[in-house]
Amino acid sequence: MNSLFQGMFDWVKSAYIEPSLRVLKLRAAIYYLEAVRRAHRILILATVLVFVITLIGAGLVMVPMALLLFMPWDPATKAVVGIAIGALYLILPVVSLITLLSEKRWMRLTGATDVLRKVSD
Repeated sequence: MNSLFQGMFDWVKSAYIEPSLRVLKLRAAIYYLEAVRRAHRILILATVLVFVITLIGAGLVMVPMALLLFMPWDPATKAVVGIAIGALYLILPVVSLITLLSEKRWMRLTGATDVLRKVSD
């Protein structure tokens, strides 16, 4: 009697449980690889963002100073040029950050929109 239950359990295990576990492991591997791919993209984006912010910061300091120190302009012209360049160097990073950090872009980059579509169907 014990071997009958053991045989039935082995049959159920090989017919249903093991294939289900294989599918579950495959799905887990797919989700893991997707997470790694997305983390890689985010790391690249963060690196580019830091690089761009560093360049903008250097430009924010160096270019206006060089223009204002070495150009033979009167003080009023230097002030106007300094303010214009400073405003440009402040507006460009703000626009870049707003674009890169928008919720819509992150939803698209992380694939959360697709997940929401699949869940709602």
